[in-house]
Amino acid sequence: MDEILKHGVFWINGNLTAINSTLLILILAVGAILSLLIFYLAWHNLATRTWTPILCLAGFLIPLIVHGDGNILKCLIIGYIFIIVGASFSVQTLRFY
Repeated sequence: MDEILKHGVFWINGNLTAINSTLLILILAVGAILSLLIFYLAWHNLATRTWTPILCLAGFLIPLIVHGDGNILKCLIIGYIFIIVGASFSVQTLRFY
């Protein structure tokens, strides 16, 4: 109980200023590539031309590029919000075509 009170509930040991996980970097990179591919395929067809996959691409790139105030968790949360919003709008936009 003392550890929770001292560090908080979401305390993570290690370096909070950088992404050290190779798997997380790989997942973010693959997500960015897939978002770019979906954007290209949607933009290539005149009937489905939309900018919404770029929101997902930004969401995957934010944790890889922006370091903010030094806390990588904030960047991951903001990126996740961009991914969810971009995916929701992309599905709604591309669903009718």
